[in-house]
Amino acid sequence: MCRLFGFRSSVPSKAHRSLLEAENALGLQSHLHPDGWGIGWFVDDEAYIIKSSNAAHACERFRRASRVLTSHTFLVHVRRATVGVIDHLNAHPFRHGRWLFAHNGTIFDFDRVKPWLLEGTDPVFQTLILGDTDSEHLFYFLLSRLVEAGISRTGREISDADAVAAIVRTALLDLDAAASRLGARRPIVNVLLTDGRLFVAHKAGMPLMLSTQKVTCPDFATCPEPNKVCMLAKRPDDQPVNHMLVASEPIGHGENVWEELADGTTVRLDERFMLRTMAPPEGWEAPELPEEYRALAARC
Repeated sequence: MCRLFGFRSSVPSKAHRSLLEAENALGLQSHLHPDGWGIGWFVDDEAYIIKSSNAAHACERFRRASRVLTSHTFLVHVRRATVGVIDHLNAHPFRHGRWLFAHNGTIFDFDRVKPWLLEGTDPVFQTLILGDTDSEHLFYFLLSRLVEAGISRTGREISDADAVAAIVRTALLDLDAAASRLGARRPIVNVLLTDGRLFVAHKAGMPLMLSTQKVTCPDFATCPEPNKVCMLAKRPDDQPVNHMLVASEPIGHGENVWEELADGTTVRLDERFMLRTMAPPEGWEAPELPEEYRALAARC
């Protein structure tokens, strides 16, 4: 159980308000998710991460990094451990080349599902797994699927956003089906993946919110303009946005307009800032949450 925050902007920006100052900032959320934190960001063509096993709200390094860092893309995570010990190696995000990845949820009965994940993971990637979380295993499993499809191993080459989103989505659906076949509880896999140019988010099990605008148009419900960039309910695919935020919970109430994604939805933002959503598969039902997860989800 964790909390996610992803940010992509057409201009380099700071994320300190969302991490420290805004109502329900990620630092405040870490009171309930105190088992480590991580910030991923980009400078030019390089991805960087800083991670800790400390609680973000009590960590001066988190506060200092949140105030100082500037980037066009951030991926931030505060952890509540379910699989794996409390250790900075198990903190998210995980990085490989330009790829940054974070996960909110749990692959239940992981000992039962882990061999299936490893079977589908490139042997070279298997040697790079340093921690003991389900999330790090999932990251390298997804990267293996991308590489099998011809996507850049390191993310340094420009990748097709539609292809990456479709591959990640299919892989997560395959994981869901495999867990059921193996007699495990269906996994909760809200994930964020970016190479600093494209950004992919997928929701399966826990709340996941999207924001691309600061204010709501007063004519939203009745607007006759078919191509007007607006909220998900009316926004056509492949319309440009200036920025995108994805988070487990709304941050900065009144500062951003937040929309909750439907379970099974995949969102992708490409390098031209064209936003596209992939609807849940027909007949998709969210995995059932254990009681503890339902209680935490209700706080969102």
